[in-house]
Amino acid sequence: MAARIVKTGYALAFLCIIAGIVYFFAANWPGMGREVKVGISIGMMAAFYIASAALWGRHRFLGRWMLIGGVLSFGIALALLGQIYNSHADSYWLFLAWLAPTALLALLTKERVLSVIAIGLLQLACWFYYFPSAYRIEWTEWSSFGLLLLFAAINGVLVGVSRTPLVAHLAYIAMQGWLLVIDVTGFSYGRDAWWPYVYTVLLAVLLYYFLVIAKQRPYVLLTSLFAGLFLFIQYIRLLADHFETWLLLIGLMAAAAVLCGGVVLLRRAGLFSAETKAGRRFLASFQAIVTLAASALAIQSLLGLYFLWTESWSPYVLFFISIFGFVVPASFGRRWNPVVRYTLLAIGYGLGVAMAWEVSRSTLFLYAIGLAIGVIRSSDSGVRRLTTAALTVYLGIALSSVMDDGRMVLLTLALVNGGLYAYGRFRETPFLTPLVLAFGALGIATSVDVFAADGLYVTLNIAMILALAFFLFRGRQLERKTAWVYTALYLVLKYYELAWNLLHKSVSLLAAGAVLLAWAVWLEKRNGFTWRLGVRWGRRVSLLTLIVVIAQFSFLGYTVWQKERLLRYGDVVKLELEPLDPRSMLQGDYIQLRYDISTIPSLDGSGRVQVGLRKGEDGVHRLAGVYMVNGEKRPGYTPQPGDVIITGTFHGPQVLYGIESYFIPEKTGMKRQENVRFAYVRVSENGDALLEAIRAE
Repeated sequence: MAARIVKTGYALAFLCIIAGIVYFFAANWPGMGREVKVGISIGMMAAFYIASAALWGRHRFLGRWMLIGGVLSFGIALALLGQIYNSHADSYWLFLAWLAPTALLALLTKERVLSVIAIGLLQLACWFYYFPSAYRIEWTEWSSFGLLLLFAAINGVLVGVSRTPLVAHLAYIAMQGWLLVIDVTGFSYGRDAWWPYVYTVLLAVLLYYFLVIAKQRPYVLLTSLFAGLFLFIQYIRLLADHFETWLLLIGLMAAAAVLCGGVVLLRRAGLFSAETKAGRRFLASFQAIVTLAASALAIQSLLGLYFLWTESWSPYVLFFISIFGFVVPASFGRRWNPVVRYTLLAIGYGLGVAMAWEVSRSTLFLYAIGLAIGVIRSSDSGVRRLTTAALTVYLGIALSSVMDDGRMVLLTLALVNGGLYAYGRFRETPFLTPLVLAFGALGIATSVDVFAADGLYVTLNIAMILALAFFLFRGRQLERKTAWVYTALYLVLKYYELAWNLLHKSVSLLAAGAVLLAWAVWLEKRNGFTWRLGVRWGRRVSLLTLIVVIAQFSFLGYTVWQKERLLRYGDVVKLELEPLDPRSMLQGDYIQLRYDISTIPSLDGSGRVQVGLRKGEDGVHRLAGVYMVNGEKRPGYTPQPGDVIITGTFHGPQVLYGIESYFIPEKTGMKRQENVRFAYVRVSENGDALLEAIRAE
């Protein structure tokens, strides 16, 4: 147990230090020059790799984390170079350049965490290629389809070649996610006419394969989850186009088919057994997926039919139908199939919530009392979970109508759920749902971003701390895990409330990391742990790893040399601009820029373009003509002495030159935007551009 605590301390210290470094660079502190920033970032990366090499043979746990730190610091250094030299914010090139050595090191070292990081970087590179943050691309239908299908295919290949189940599962989730994106983006093209049928067949084939042939439970769950999402999205889309009785009846039949089909398939495949722990987890997860999918379809259909069939509707009719048509039968149907029973309960509670805002508070309070009795008397864990959640929602709606202070509503909900949990402990039939909901309600009530920082705020925070401390030290295993999760969430909430900007966040995180590191070292020495020696790599692996690390440093060095050379020798171009003010996920605040040369109506298709700029009498460079497109000269423009040729990438009439982002210190964007009108850009002989400054004149 103590060894696990020490490892947790080291891991938390490492994460705090890395997060502190990211926040520090994202703050873009103006008191630090380019050379110092580059030196710190490269030195940080070197420190992690040297520490990893030194610790790997003696303290493998720390050696692994130092190696991971080196990989992460390479990405931080890349992002910092983009910030220093005003490259694209969150560019896919950043994540591709970060991905390449990360994937190689993951293959060489067989380190699972690096493999997970590589999967994440791959998805970020794909996402920002298709959905760039600093500019907008209008994809054609087939280019959009081809790209998204390529992203899905790449992840599908990774599923097949991955030897680690976790990596394979993540790649499968990503593959299904991109296939679902194809479906959603198809609404704006003509693809929704045929792609849903293709995706339906694909889902059916995959579900059959994993159910009957491979019998792999995780993939059955994941495929079922995406099938439910796909079905619900298609149903909502059809309702938007055809809100008619026949479609709503089809929705009800689809809900029944999902409900019955899920149970039948599992039983025939032999995967419905709950004899093992893994089988019970699979059963519970699949029940939740089927219940969510079937109840969502049924609730939407029933609401639609009711509104279509009644000219003057009353909320009480549907409210009592939800109770006596679904909740009561499901509550007494103890011998029914669990999936059917839970789905009927979910439908009843969902319908009732839709009407709860229209019925009287006395009706809601009486219903809440009935639900509380149902929670106490029920012995079925699934029924208790659903009913406890429903009780919390209904009681919250009822209390909101009589209490003006939202914190009192949340406190009451916390006390009610705490009472249900205490009663279960007293009767020796405890379950975690009331405890989870109680911590959640109390945690929201402690937020200063939502409520005022007064005496009640202080009292609620003290209550939250005492409750967490009680379960951390006195609770059972599952209770402690729940308390640890909420402790982490509470600390994150307080951290973001009290640390008011990126620089302060950085300092506090670095300090917390240092304290945690010192505590972990002290605890390790106090207990006299002897760590298992690390696995020694062969010469080939060590040599290849060293080559990858050297390549990272070389790439950073070459990038800095190239940018500095362009700053020194490039031609200065003054361009008129139109700024915006977003934020990069790694690089901090930046001003998004557009130029009069960002749109060239004569361009069509996509590729590389070279544009001629000519200086006007006011000193501003403007478009003189298109010189070359995809390596071929365009007629109508001949460069004149003094013209500057700049290279960009075009998608239709929109051109990107790599100078669309200008990074600034935190919370200074609006002030900058009010005063700037021109951008000063350095352009090299081959047309590469580097944004040097933005000014008012």
